[in-house]
Amino acid sequence: MSAVERALKTHFGFEKFRSRQQEDVVRAVIKGDRDVFVCMPTGAGKSLCYQLPAVLSSGITLVISPLIALIQDQVEHLKALNIAASSINSKLPLEERRQILADLESESPRLKLLYITPEMVASSSFQPCLNSLRSRGLLARLAVDEAHCVSQWGHDFRPDYLKLGELRARFPGLPCMALTATAPKRVQEDIAVALGLREPLTFAAPVFRENLKYDVIFRDLLPDPYVHLQAFAKEALGGDTAEKGCGIVYCRTRESCEDVAHRLTKLGITAKPYHAGLKAGDRTASQADWMEGRVAVIVATISFGMGVDKANVRFVAHWNLAKSLASYYQESGRAGRDGRPSSCRIYYSPKDRDQLNFLIRKEVARKQEKRGSQKELDKAPILDFEAMVAFCEQEGTAYFSSPPITLETAPPPV
Repeated sequence: MSAVERALKTHFGFEKFRSRQQEDVVRAVIKGDRDVFVCMPTGAGKSLCYQLPAVLSSGITLVISPLIALIQDQVEHLKALNIAASSINSKLPLEERRQILADLESESPRLKLLYITPEMVASSSFQPCLNSLRSRGLLARLAVDEAHCVSQWGHDFRPDYLKLGELRARFPGLPCMALTATAPKRVQEDIAVALGLREPLTFAAPVFRENLKYDVIFRDLLPDPYVHLQAFAKEALGGDTAEKGCGIVYCRTRESCEDVAHRLTKLGITAKPYHAGLKAGDRTASQADWMEGRVAVIVATISFGMGVDKANVRFVAHWNLAKSLASYYQESGRAGRDGRPSSCRIYYSPKDRDQLNFLIRKEVARKQEKRGSQKELDKAPILDFEAMVAFCEQEGTAYFSSPPITLETAPPPV
């Protein structure tokens, strides 16, 4: 058994890597002579690709992640494994922040992974700490998670991610890795330029995992869509078997979340809503009930899911269209992380399509008016949505003209 395999078992409890590609990425990152770009679907084990090298390396791995909730989830998971990880963010209590900074300023810091948001990287308050770590040779590498956020062609562009290019320019010798679940070729190229990746080693896996089955249902053709959703959920959850999983239904509006959760519960499947209109305590309670198995289904807006790693999600249903295939890959990829067969379904409605198309074009027009000009990248959200619609109409038509389709190969290119 190699040192890498021993560390995998000792620190993370895994007998083997999830895939050969995951192992290849880890070894490339440890070698450290090239920047690394990783495109793996949700649930394929991207986080381990920088966490394991961090444990084996001297110095600190700086992890950039877009959401504090996602950061907190990973930090708590690592601490449970007795791996020294922390985060500096705007929600951190002052005393805890002082303790972390004291460790970072010490001659031999205990921390192996430091998680921060791109906003924190750019803040003037963090610069002295960052410069000190670099000047003392204590930065092992930079890991940029959710790297599609750096691309203006990406489905979740974040302006503060662009400032990471300035960080690379200041620390040109610092090894860098970029990780994302979905990145079409133009987005990959954009990420490489924006982050200044040096001839990166690229590892890309198929978007769909083999254990996930996809289909599209035309909602308007169903006698009762709620009964159809209930039957789908019941079958996916294991029917009356003892070993049941859980499910996620994504809705575009708060009202739909409430309505679908109420209807499923009346039909015999316990469901709770999750959306920004709920009081914080009610949202927390809904998530806790679902995470701990007291509620079978959580009905949520797309804000739910980032930072939630639950292995036995047996289905993800989209009651409304996603804005892009990239978003859909990421959201549906929260199913079946334990490797067991799981189902992903879209309930497609032309009325819903037209509403979302109107909202997307209205937002594009608003940005153009504010800017006073048009840009080529303004087309991106419209083209992405059109690709999503084409996928649904192609697969939905196939579903109703033949036995139900399961997609185990990639759909048309994004």
